Amino acid sequence: MGHNKIELESQLQTVKQAIEFLSNISVERYQHVLRPHFTGSSGAHMRHILDHYIALKQGLETKTIDYNYRDRESNVALCPKSAIAAWLEIKAWLIEVSSLDPIMHLKIVCETSLTESKSSTTSSSLGRELLFASSHAIHHFSLLSVISSLLGDSCHSDFGMAPATASYLRQSA
Repeated sequence: MGHNKIELESQLQTVKQAIEFLSNISVERYQHVLRPHFTGSSGAHMRHILDHYIALKQGLETKTIDYNYRDRESNVALCPKSAIAAWLEIKAWLIEVSSLDPIMHLKIVCETSLTESKSSTTSSSLGRELLFASSHAIHHFSLLSVISSLLGDSCHSDFGMAPATASYLRQSA
């Protein structure tokens, strides 16, 4: 990220990767759960990724981001076209917020316990949370790549690759 500027291009790369993946997967593959290795489908992973962006988007007005937000009834988990539409909304929102101050103070709320309903609250910034959402998406993209591979499909070689890994590979070439 540049000084006091949100790095829009890297955010849009994440959106582009998601849309490319979604454009090349059948509804059946998108909904398939590879048990016992995975408990969720590719669609469930994609919905989870989008939930984080949506939580950030929804909380921006009050400056309180609640990452406990989940839209488990969303059609995004069942239909790649619905997921593409959701990503296009996120893309438009990212373009809109890219003019905001990345050091804008935010309060972050997130559950922290498996044994009880317990959330922690911490401070962050818009720029940091955008980095988190993108990094989180890339982490799940790597899982989507594994699921696709196990189903006999292939993804672009960069899909799910961490930017630091890409830099390392460029330097090693």
